[in-house]
Amino acid sequence: MQLRTVPAREGLSWVKLGFIWLLRQPWSVLLMMSSYILAVGLFSMLPVLGGLVPLLVVQIATLGFMLASRKIALGETVWPTVLLAGLRTTRPRVRALLMLGVLYTAAVVGVLALASWVDGGALLRLLLFGAMPSAALVKSGALRIAALLATLAYVPVSMAFWFAPPLVSWWGMGPWQALFTSFIIVLGNLRAFMLYSIQWFLLFCAVPIIIVLLAQLAGASAETATLLSLPVALFLFLAFILSFYASVRSLIPDPDPDVAAPPPSTAQEPN
Repeated sequence: MQLRTVPAREGLSWVKLGFIWLLRQPWSVLLMMSSYILAVGLFSMLPVLGGLVPLLVVQIATLGFMLASRKIALGETVWPTVLLAGLRTTRPRVRALLMLGVLYTAAVVGVLALASWVDGGALLRLLLFGAMPSAALVKSGALRIAALLATLAYVPVSMAFWFAPPLVSWWGMGPWQALFTSFIIVLGNLRAFMLYSIQWFLLFCAVPIIIVLLAQLAGASAETATLLSLPVALFLFLAFILSFYASVRSLIPDPDPDVAAPPPSTAQEPN
């Protein structure tokens, strides 16, 4: 596989493509996300391991959303069943994808365990089991420091898992090779990813605030203004999810994910 290096400005084009693809099939994407949230919510109600379900299925869902983006880019209609596409390939690739889910869960739990040195495990219990921290802990600022530490520790985890799902499912790599390759790709294109991340950060921070301010200037109450900003935040989030595939298409060759990916020597470039 020949990996690519792109200019930093390419990161902005990934953001743009997320919006373009969402506007082509907004209701299909919304239905897909709603189905995912409903399914994960139901499985999360299971005792003991329910809190880990969202982490275990992230890699499967990420691959599904990437395939959905690809189908939208090719002019095909997407349905919620595309989220399970990673489980409908060859058995070794399904095992590798499931293994990625286990490794991702372990990595995130490890990140939260690291943050537990600061807050005594409050952030871990909040994110995995929904246990609210005490008011005294929140007031002390320990939770904010723990969240910052967890965010910094999560960065290399994100780099390793960013391209891992398509690498195991479309290219047939083993989990560890996929994680290493993904990390190297992101590291080699760090400026593009930094610009990509900064752009999304600014959008998520600025756009809802602007909506709230405009609504309040028009005479809406604070509650109504906040309510009006929620659909905008959802729109941004859906575009963000679809933009993942833009980075994949830009940085690695793209065999047809609808069938078992051919060996690298016969793989074709994406359209």
